[in-house]
Amino acid sequence: MSRTFTVMTFNLRTAVATDPYVWEKRKHWVAKIIEDRKPDLIGTQEATVPMLDWLKDRFHGTYDVYGVNRTRSDEAGEFSAIFVKRDSFSILRSGSFMLSETPDVIGSFGWDAQCERICSWVELAFHGETKPAIRFFNTHLDHIGKVARIEGLRLILKNMREQNLGIPLPVILTGDFNDTPESGLLDVIHEFEPMTSCFDLMSEEEKKHSRTFHGYQGGTEGSPIDYIMSSQGIDFKSSAIVRDKVEDGYPSDHYPIVAHMEMQAD
Repeated sequence: MSRTFTVMTFNLRTAVATDPYVWEKRKHWVAKIIEDRKPDLIGTQEATVPMLDWLKDRFHGTYDVYGVNRTRSDEAGEFSAIFVKRDSFSILRSGSFMLSETPDVIGSFGWDAQCERICSWVELAFHGETKPAIRFFNTHLDHIGKVARIEGLRLILKNMREQNLGIPLPVILTGDFNDTPESGLLDVIHEFEPMTSCFDLMSEEEKKHSRTFHGYQGGTEGSPIDYIMSSQGIDFKSSAIVRDKVEDGYPSDHYPIVAHMEMQAD
């Protein structure tokens, strides 16, 4: 028997007062994108405490939300929060770790990173079941530190591998990697296990128009820095970069990505 579900990765753009579109306006546009696409799982990046509080309240009837602040603060900081549609999945276990040499120390910086960086994960069962089916990881790699991106991704993959020693499960990884496929960063993944990307289905021409960060300027030409990845056992049926504008404005300075996925289940 096969199961199908939809995954989204969405860098929400943290709240910045000088942006052309401020969060107080954009938050309704973000909500509309989510409502229109109806993803079962969402990996978000850059949500601040008040941003995440608003989204939790807005979607309290639809999604369970898990995330840990990357700083030790009730006011400042950002989350790599995961949204799980209750009608599709339930969260069995969850955890977070910093992308640093001290992953258990919240707020720690890693290598040459400019910012604190965190990865959050959930272990999921299909709705109405108790057997674990998928692990879902979500992260935001550093925008400055090349070593931090490589070592941070390596740390995530190591965590996946260690968890699979206990209960082996197919894995999905979403995130803003702050690097393009041409950079060689994704080669790190193949040191650990085969994973496929949401861009693997695209033609060479489509790949030339796969920009995901657009800085509120729109456009298509360029390479992505946002990704949905899956391990063996979960297949991409289709994927798309969502370039929708709402009320003639961009919900974020990144385009979200949506992928329809399928896995074989017992």
